[in-house]
Amino acid sequence: MFRAIAALALASTSAQSPTTLNSAAPWWERVTVTVTDDGQAQSCRYESSLQPNARTDCSVVDQAGAAAQSASSSDAKGSGAKDQYTRITFERRFTPGANPDATSKLAVGETLLGGRVMALAINAKGAVENCKVVATSGSLAPEYSCDEAAAEKFEASASNAHSATQREGYMTILVYGHSEHVV
Repeated sequence: MFRAIAALALASTSAQSPTTLNSAAPWWERVTVTVTDDGQAQSCRYESSLQPNARTDCSVVDQAGAAAQSASSSDAKGSGAKDQYTRITFERRFTPGANPDATSKLAVGETLLGGRVMALAINAKGAVENCKVVATSGSLAPEYSCDEAAAEKFEASASNAHSATQREGYMTILVYGHSEHVV
């Protein structure tokens, strides 16, 4: 059931993205859903380094809220209390060049639920020419895979049309949670 909210959030991230992504500089996008312990979605927020200071509300269907509730009840300490809420974040990060260390960037109190790192080869026209999963982590495999990465459109290289310039980068997909006690 948790996969339903993961797919919804990642689809929301992709839908909010600019039509052409930057392949020369690092960027990130995230959807954060706040859910009470009884499965009711309280809020949904989209953020992106591609559009600084532009946080956008998003919506979550009831079924997705229930899915997040099942994840939060298995992950949250002391679950079942009416004064608990869980934030589930679905994030994708692009890093040109070197393989990033994704888990070191989680904030204190965040719990990694699942992650995937994919090496991408982006041709001069901005299409993903090759994709390979190079790392996975956590017990929840994100829905975003090489198929979704191959559908992305990146900016074309700033080289002449006859050059076979290819850029390399890494797409990191993370699903992580944070449970808090409301005072």
